Parts: sequence; C-alpha cells; structure tokens
Amino acid sequence: MKNINKIFSLVFVAILSTVTFTSCEDEDKARFPQLTNGGFVKFVSAPEFDMGADPATASFSAMTEDPNGTVATYDVTVVGDFAGAPSEALVFGSTTTFPYDVSFTTADMAELFGVDASVFVEDDSFEFFGVVTTVDGSVYDGTAPGGSYPDGDDPENAGSWNGGQTSGVLTSAAGLLAAFNWEVSFEDAN
Repeated sequence: MKNINKIFSLVFVAILSTVTFTSCEDEDKARFPQLTNGGFVKFVSAPEFDMGADPATASFSAMTEDPNGTVATYDVTVVGDFAGAPSEALVFGSTTTFPYDVSFTTADMAELFGVDASVFVEDDSFEFFGVVTTVDGSVYDGTAPGGSYPDGDDPENAGSWNGGQTSGVLTSAAGLLAAFNWEVSFEDAN
C-alpha cells in the first residue's frame, strides 16, 4: 500500500511539474497582431440613394463622419453610368475634417462631368468610391474592397494588407452606414 501511495505521489508531482513548466514557452512563437481602430468613414444617417426620377429636380443629401477619429484624409471619386459618361473615375471631393458633406444636385454632376444636365435621364446613376488614409498612414480603399491578404510563404509581404477590409458584406451590416462605395440613381424613392 505504501508503494502505491509513493507511485501516486510521484505521478502527481510529474503531472504538476509538466503543467507548471509548459506555460513558460517563448511568447514570440504565438504572435498576435496589434489591433487598432481602422480608418472608417460612415454616413451620419442613412441617406436615400434614389434621388428622384426627374433629373431636373433630383438631388442627393448626405453627410459623412469619422467615428474613430483616425482619418487623416478622405478622398471620394465618382463614375457615371449615363449616355456619354467617361469610363474613368473623376475626383468628387476630398477632406481632412468631418463632418463632410457629399450632397449634390443634378447641376453639380453635370458640371463635374462636363455635360449638359439634359443628358441625364431616369435610371442613370453615379457610383462613388471612398479612400481613407489614417493618421498612421494605413490606406482603406473602397475601390479595392477584397483586400490583399498576407502571404505566409512570402516574408516580405507577410502582414501587409490593403489597409483593411471594406467589403460590402462586412460594412453593410445594420447601423454601420459605410461611406466607401455607394450608388445614387435617378429613380423614384417610392
């Protein structure tokens, strides 16, 4: 009986020693990335993206904000989908302060695209893309929402992202109101 107690005592000490010393591993083996607030710009309130079926009276009204306080610059470009629209994106605006007004009228878009306002008809639209550069230099690009992910086999690019994930799946959840990629059209809101 005394031998069994000695064996149990030795087994208990061995297990206790194993558990105690396994927690003293090198912390560099299991690295975890430092998490910070990203560059996120959102609409102050949900805008109406159907600005009216009649281009002569249509307008879009929306304000954006920087809820994290990390945005250094916010650049917005626009691509038109109407007869004679250029295929490349045009600069819509840029800011370093918030709130930022992204509202426009039909006349504003006609001037921006260098066309007569009569060119616009019902179902024409404008697609906007936002690019955020944060105060630490990270770039969040609404024109490349999929991102580029780190390649574990390529140490030179490991850990480099396009600045963040701006995927519509991720940012279209209720309440986020992301202002990275949105489309406004000449359609009746009803």
